Amino acid sequence: MKSRLVDAVPAFVFTLMTSTASAALVDTLYVTDGDNARLAIVNGSTATIADSHKTGSPLAVRNTIWIGDYNSLNNQAIEYDLNGTATGNTADYPAPILAVDGASNGNINYALGGAFTETATVYSANPDWTNITKLFSVTGIDLVGITYDSVLDSIWISDGGSIYQYSTSGDLISQFVHKSGRGSLAYETSTDTLWYVKNDSDLIVQFSKDGTVLGTVTVSGLTANNWGAEFSSVPVPPALYLFGSGLLGLIGISRRRKA
Repeated sequence: MKSRLVDAVPAFVFTLMTSTASAALVDTLYVTDGDNARLAIVNGSTATIADSHKTGSPLAVRNTIWIGDYNSLNNQAIEYDLNGTATGNTADYPAPILAVDGASNGNINYALGGAFTETATVYSANPDWTNITKLFSVTGIDLVGITYDSVLDSIWISDGGSIYQYSTSGDLISQFVHKSGRGSLAYETSTDTLWYVKNDSDLIVQFSKDGTVLGTVTVSGLTANNWGAEFSSVPVPPALYLFGSGLLGLIGISRRRKA
């Protein structure tokens, strides 16, 4: 017997929230290799390589790309267009927070500072990486990756063996184990899934939010120090986001009651 709640949901909304994608990239994925000053632009299973700046790693993607600095060697963040060409815009980036991966919720940037350690720090910043501010600390083993989930309004963080979901205020919500080793993390809005970009590899792994491996994609030309990774994704419309969040909450309550 079908749930009345499901019957009441418009078909396009239900599809958006429940469909799981096969292992194929829908949106464009951007991957930074600050050690070699390069930016990989991944479409499908092919990477096009553009020049970036030395130690440019944490990135935030909107209608342009702002790439910060791992150890403040350049003391600036640099803006690039979506084709990887520098726009000429820069901003001061004086704080050596040692972040290699970054993210954005559309208005706020996030970075995981103190990468490659067992205790790292989540920072927020303006879209151009100015006004870097400490939010909360996290623990793990070889912490590297961070991304923002626009559907659940939460932050996902990865280390060498696990992926963790946190609220934006720092509460641990969930976690699951992965076997991909060191790498970076990106959330794809179009499929509502997580992608893990393995370091020094051309392989990326797609996960559902419960940790199910949905598949892998081998990307020609990607192999490098893949430390920063984010998608260029179409934002979820605010009204749909609010409706979807409420519905997901109701579904969660229903499942907990059945348990």
